[in-house]
Amino acid sequence: MSLHDEIKEQQKKLKGQGFKAHWDYFWEYYKIHTFVAIAAIILLTILIKDITNNKPYALYAVLLNSNVPDTQQTFESDFTEYAQIDTNSYTCFVDTSSSYRTDAINEMTIATSEKIMANISAKELDVMAADTDMFRYYAYQDVYMDLRDAFDQAFLDKYSDKICYVDRKLIDYISSDEYQSFMLNGEYDKNNKYAVMAAEIYNTGIYPDIPVSEMEDPVPVGLYIEDSNAIKENNAYYGQKCIVGVIINTGRLDTAKQFVEFLLQ
Repeated sequence: MSLHDEIKEQQKKLKGQGFKAHWDYFWEYYKIHTFVAIAAIILLTILIKDITNNKPYALYAVLLNSNVPDTQQTFESDFTEYAQIDTNSYTCFVDTSSSYRTDAINEMTIATSEKIMANISAKELDVMAADTDMFRYYAYQDVYMDLRDAFDQAFLDKYSDKICYVDRKLIDYISSDEYQSFMLNGEYDKNNKYAVMAAEIYNTGIYPDIPVSEMEDPVPVGLYIEDSNAIKENNAYYGQKCIVGVIINTGRLDTAKQFVEFLLQ
């Protein structure tokens, strides 16, 4: 059987089996390729930064799944002007080319995910926007800052109709020992709504859009920006809702807040 035929046969077997089955298949057959791709991307990123400039970032932002990879310079120049960044001393990097979807797991999407998490761990990433599915995916991994820790009440009141909330109780459950145990033995408390949600997430890879009224501990972590002038003028997230949030451990909070405000115009 040819490699192409083998892949087609495996895809038939996996059809309808959910996110976990696809993930396990991908990891079994492509993990070496993934590590190579991740290393190549990290090395390329370092080389590009070293070659193009040695100036520190004033801002590092990602517009994940924006579908407009050729607009990076436009976003960077427009924000640089808006925030009056001293380009002789600093540079702005707005990544509009990164793409990651849980329903299309391959070498490059895994490499993108690893790059994002590596930059968060290194405190390099300041802001990340995404379509609603991917924003919730990262929000429930607790990567976004509580907006109440970044902005004052007047700001939150002004944009109250644009705020995206997540349920802290679900975040806490996903990070709990009980959830880790479920991943090992497949057993969970069916009377615990968060255990039920987490099991569904584990099987599908999809994070739920929980109504705020049904959250036990709602936390504001993002702002809807599909009506943003910058988003519309660049055709980013065309036909989709999108959300932006500040990364929880940003080292450039003031500039991160300016970028969020820039996207809210």
